Amino acid sequence: MDQDPFREEHFLRKKMDEYHVEIPDFPMKPRPWERWIDFLASPAKNPFESFLSTASGILLLKIVPIIGAIFLTLIPIFLNFIG
Repeated sequence: MDQDPFREEHFLRKKMDEYHVEIPDFPMKPRPWERWIDFLASPAKNPFESFLSTASGILLLKIVPIIGAIFLTLIPIFLNFIG
């Protein structure tokens, strides 16, 4: 792929060749502390994404807490009848 935008522009090519940029040398490997911070700052995957993508999943996320609350309410009642 030989797409040189300055091929036709001789004046612009001459001006661009006058400038030389020196790139400073810097370490490419990050320090362990920086890698740890990058790991902590990376975005996490949403664990409920598979549930939220379907209508039945949304309904499940609404009903399961209600059923759990009813179950936790009935445990002391049954324990009171047994004891």
